[in-house]
Amino acid sequence: MTTYHLDLGNDRTEPLHSVTKLTVVGTEIDIDTFVTADPHAPVPLYGDVILTRGDTRHPATTAWIEAVENTATHQDVVLIAGNPADPHTPRIRLTDAWASASYHLDEDDDPDAFAISFTDITLEK
Repeated sequence: MTTYHLDLGNDRTEPLHSVTKLTVVGTEIDIDTFVTADPHAPVPLYGDVILTRGDTRHPATTAWIEAVENTATHQDVVLIAGNPADPHTPRIRLTDAWASASYHLDEDDDPDAFAISFTDITLEK
């Protein structure tokens, strides 16, 4: 299983516990399969994905997740499939992404998992 990191830009990267339920244009796809495929499409591939946070949490990620109702939080984000320091590590760009739902699995204030919706997904190798 690949280790993924969420990159919000400007050195705001957070390791993730898991990336699941990637849905692209209504079809669920395994995230590791997506990374090893060569997905090119002539039209935008919209969808969503669920990210579960690990023990190390970046405050910028928490703030971004908690602003789920704020349409100003739309931005491109990147899921890094492996070591973020390696420039050859595949990166999944989620265009015009926003945290569309958050889930609290324990009693603290940090969201533990969240869904990201996006208007397009591309793979950068």
